Amino acid sequence: MHNSTHDYSSLRILSQSQNGYIGQCCCCDHYNFVFGNVLFIFSEDGLNGFHSVLYDEHQLHTMKTALPHGRNHLLPSPISNFMLSFNDEEVEEIKGLFQETLLALEIDQIFSRKK
Repeated sequence: MHNSTHDYSSLRILSQSQNGYIGQCCCCDHYNFVFGNVLFIFSEDGLNGFHSVLYDEHQLHTMKTALPHGRNHLLPSPISNFMLSFNDEEVEEIKGLFQETLLALEIDQIFSRKK
């Protein structure tokens, strides 16, 4: 898991909130999405795909009755018997992180075309 040639300190923060952030690795151009104690590492396509999942009611399941700890949104993972759970506020916070990140990347593309 640990890569000795990877520079883990070279991260450009694109968006951050109280519980997490999204950053772009300057070493490999992958994106780190950290929320609470969860870390996802995405390619650009993966970042866009996860953003789409957040708005897909067939993938992000909303339960009528919340779990005992108050979370009412479930996101299945490719690992069987493993799901992420979020409450309404967390889902909105995550959506905000992704919207800010995609906006920052779009601004980057606009300025790179002007050169």
